[in-house]
This record gives sequence, structure tokens and C-alpha cells, in this order.
Amino acid sequence: MQRALVVGPGSMVGSRLSEHLRARGWQVIGAGRSGDCEVPLELGCDSLCTEFPAVEADVLFHCAAAFGDDSPQGAWLNDRVNVLGAHQVVALARAAGCRQVVYAGSVSSARREGAAFASSYGASKARAEGVLAWALAQSGQTFVSLRFAQLYDERGDCIRHQRWFGRIVSYARSGRVLRLPPGDAPRNFVHVCDAVTAMTLASEAGAEGVLHVCHPHSESYLSLARHAYEVFGQGGEVQIAQEKTAFWPAYFPPASPELATLGLTFTPLLDGLRAIRDGGYAARFEVFDVT
Repeated sequence: MQRALVVGPGSMVGSRLSEHLRARGWQVIGAGRSGDCEVPLELGCDSLCTEFPAVEADVLFHCAAAFGDDSPQGAWLNDRVNVLGAHQVVALARAAGCRQVVYAGSVSSARREGAAFASSYGASKARAEGVLAWALAQSGQTFVSLRFAQLYDERGDCIRHQRWFGRIVSYARSGRVLRLPPGDAPRNFVHVCDAVTAMTLASEAGAEGVLHVCHPHSESYLSLARHAYEVFGQGGEVQIAQEKTAFWPAYFPPASPELATLGLTFTPLLDGLRAIRDGGYAARFEVFDVT
């Protein structure tokens, strides 16, 4: 039986990954701040911890992150947790004897040549990749980062980070009039089940480096809203509010070709929306506004 050490088992990705691994016969050990984690771990601590409970694992899956904004305080939080926390993850991986670290990265770390990072979050996640790749190479452990596009789920856990996705679904399921900012800038939505499948397949295949995990079909928020209103069928409509600031463009690179080699397939967006409608968790998508 393979043993997985999951950092951030209470996160959307970490919890679904833990479920997925157990279903495939893995033993899962949680590491994080929650009292029910077998390994206490604080990525934002003031000093490096090198003493851990005696655990052994084959693979460490790093699913924890800070999601600070672009204010000085948000950027500081992102660097403290995501970048400096990467050193803490390396120390844990070494102590547990892991042969590999699999990182839940972000497509916001990708950028066109010569362009700046779109956010402090994306910049911090990219720097964390550098720390992990360098440090793990020193100890002979392999590293792969899967840079995910915008992750969503059918249970409503995505609302915290995908605010517009959550708002669109909330208005569609309740049949309200949604006033949407103008703009058809593409967005890219990947179901969390596809993300955790990708992490598992990448581990089992011994993948290394950076892989971009983007859905083959991008959507604008307007097309997402039209799909959602169609799926829920509760009335209401989408109106374009020209007075609002248009959606800003985002960069989504093509999915890495290695994903096809791994056998990863993507959930169609319509199927993902139907899962929200039919899965018993739609009420978690409560009506709210996004500033």
C-alpha cells in the first residue's frame, strides 16, 4: 500500500485528493493546522521546524496555500506562507523519506515572455516552485508542479476563491437577474475531481517539472452564465452592466501534452454545472455580490 502525506488536507483540493487516494487504496496521512491532522504543520510560522512525528510516506502532496490580494499585506502573507512555507514542506518531505513531492500549483504563475505576473499570489506560487525544485534536487527527491486553471466543485467549496463563478451559479439557481460586467476575456474552469486525478496520475507516472492543467475549452463569464441559466432553468436573465469595470484579460497557456499521455480527461463544464444542480449541495451557492 502506497502512503501519501497530504499537506492541507482540509482545503478543497486536499480533501478531495485524500478521498480519491483512499479510494485507490492509498494510506493517507494529513499534515496541517487542524487538530485532526496526524502531523502538526504551520507554513506561516516564524522559524523552520525540522522535528516531526515519526511518519513515513512515499509521496508528499502539497495542497496548502495563502490566497492574499495584491496589497502590501496580502503580498507579504503570500510570500510568508507560499514561499517560505515551501522550505517547511521540504523539511517535512525529507523527514518522512518521501521520494516525490507533487505540488498543487496555479496557472497564475504562468505568463507570456516579458510580461509581469498577474498577481502577488501567482508570483509567490512561482517562487515556491523554484524553492521546491531546487531544494528537493539537493536531496535526490523528485518534484512536479501541476499548475491548475480556475478550480471549481459541486459542493460549493470553490466560492471562497472563485467568487464570480459562485455568484453566477447562485443567481442562476435562484432565477435572479444577474448584472454582469462587460467583456469576453476568456476564463478556464477545471473541476476539482480532474485536478486530483491529475495529481495522482502524475505521481504514479513519476512525472517531473511543471505541467499546465487547463481545460481544452475556455469560457467567458458571460458564456458560463448562459450555461448556468440553461442548466438550472429557474428563470431570470443575464444583463450586461456597461457601467461596471470590464473583466480583465487573463493568460491561460495550452494544457501540457503530458496530460494526454497520463490519460487525463476533463469534465465538460455543462456536466460540472449539472453536478451542482443534482448533487445535493446547490444551496451552498448562496446569493452574494462581488465587488
